[in-house]
Amino acid sequence: MISSRPYFNMVKVTFEAQSAHAVHTGFGDTTHDSLVVRDANGLPTLPATSIAGVLRSAYQKQFDEQATNQLFGYAKGDDGQSSWLNISWGVVHNSQNIAQEGLLSDEKLLKDELLNKLSDTKPIVRQRVQLNDKGVTHDSGKFDTTLIPAGTRYSTVIHYWGEDTDESKQIWQNFIKLLHMPLRFGQGTRNGYGLFKIQAIHEAKWDLTNSTDAQAYRQRNRSRSEFTGLKNIAEQDVLPVVSANLKLQAESFWRVGGGEQYLQKLVKKRNPDLLPMHEPKITWENNKGKFTEQFYILPATAIKGALRHRIAYHYNCLTGCFVEDGNCVETNENLAVKTLFGYAKDEDVEGEAGILAIRDFYLTPNNEKIQEVIHNKIDRYTAGVISGALFSEADLYQSNIEVNFEILDSKKSVEPNVKKALDLTLEDLANGWLPLGASGSRGLGVFLDATGQGVTWSNKEQWMAEE
Repeated sequence: MISSRPYFNMVKVTFEAQSAHAVHTGFGDTTHDSLVVRDANGLPTLPATSIAGVLRSAYQKQFDEQATNQLFGYAKGDDGQSSWLNISWGVVHNSQNIAQEGLLSDEKLLKDELLNKLSDTKPIVRQRVQLNDKGVTHDSGKFDTTLIPAGTRYSTVIHYWGEDTDESKQIWQNFIKLLHMPLRFGQGTRNGYGLFKIQAIHEAKWDLTNSTDAQAYRQRNRSRSEFTGLKNIAEQDVLPVVSANLKLQAESFWRVGGGEQYLQKLVKKRNPDLLPMHEPKITWENNKGKFTEQFYILPATAIKGALRHRIAYHYNCLTGCFVEDGNCVETNENLAVKTLFGYAKDEDVEGEAGILAIRDFYLTPNNEKIQEVIHNKIDRYTAGVISGALFSEADLYQSNIEVNFEILDSKKSVEPNVKKALDLTLEDLANGWLPLGASGSRGLGVFLDATGQGVTWSNKEQWMAEE
């Protein structure tokens, strides 16, 4: 017990992934660029350091550096303070919604559907291509990312040593509210990956100066799946998050490439050559989890890439930066792009994360219209079909989608022209002037705001109007 802080608070938290996610090792293998961090059972996990880092960053954005240092600790030369929080690793759940603690036998891993598939070293692999402002691949911008499916659940335990003061109690309540915010763990959090929500949270408090509480504290169960003596905390009013939503409908056909299977029930002798991107998810019903059928997906990266170049264009127009003036910069150096999407560390400057985070959007295959389109290539001299140039693609038709994103640091000072460029870009998207996905040059990927409502902001566009 810490004599000056004898009030011990504990929560057991279960997070559920809303998108594909991964904390990566930083190493690849002979076939893929990055691999997922795993525990001793070979199952995906959320390292305590990753959880602590995300929570600290989110706490500092909501409050201030002094309050953050007071809760999470700090080190400044000979001065410093340890954290009043203790955070354990996040362990994955099996199909019975039980956190998998300790070493498991191979038999248990094989028998459980979720654990069996999650133990695969590469449950999901997304192929990525970076495009430049001319719409072609940027230098060596082809890579892949190994991910864990959406729907995966993890549980962790968090302890807090507090005082019997209103300030200490308020710090803990602020932290509980923070846990109910949309949190992002792992790699590519601005690219749609790693979005989590609270699935369950149980709390206990003990005054260790009281003999009864001290006895209950000594008998507390460390298991993440045991909640005896703990109180289930209902969802609370979360700390303010600036978010936006834009509902769109495809004018006709669209496709984001990368699919490997033809998901339609119709039996075909030959599958189309080009297929829409799709991924599996884990769904839960009555606390039983299972891998579902594949879902078509509009990845956040496809939205981000289109927005990125159009925002740069509008910002250049607003600031009078034109090519013939000789003072224009590449998209990567554009102020609006750097502010909203961030930039990498260079020799002379430190990198900085962007403030705009976009969400993946999943579509159910059975509810989507899909059409196979046949293409061939014509010889420009003979006007005949070139031998071997016949191919087909499966395109989705008139799908309803949503573009959802958050401003992760709404307190950061943003130049008005940056916000205006974002607003004009979203207007272009809603009016069908900014295609998404593959083959925008031949009519695919045009989306329109069918509702006529435009972008709906969580704070009634207050963030957009602020100077």
